[in-house]
Amino acid sequence: MIIVMIMIAGIGNASPFLICDPQTGVTSYQLTGPAWVPTIPIPAQADGSIKMDVAAANVGANAITIKACKTDPIWGELCSVPFDYSFTRPASPAKSTGIGLIK
Repeated sequence: MIIVMIMIAGIGNASPFLICDPQTGVTSYQLTGPAWVPTIPIPAQADGSIKMDVAAANVGANAITIKACKTDPIWGELCSVPFDYSFTRPASPAKSTGIGLIK
């Protein structure tokens, strides 16, 4: 039973994640990019960092623009200058050929 729980926990953490260092006072992140990128603000982690699953990224080049934001009681939402980040998702291998049985 414990092994199954460890395996399930490992699967849940297996996806690649977009992360950053802790950011004091940051409450959310705004992202723009390909269609798979969420259009709603992403809540910051407790330490102000971001952790976003990018398993749905397109194969090939992906470019994302990220802004760190906080809410000020007087000025409202304040966001950083945009940061451009890009990465490449590798393609799956080609299908196997020459599969058969030997005697």
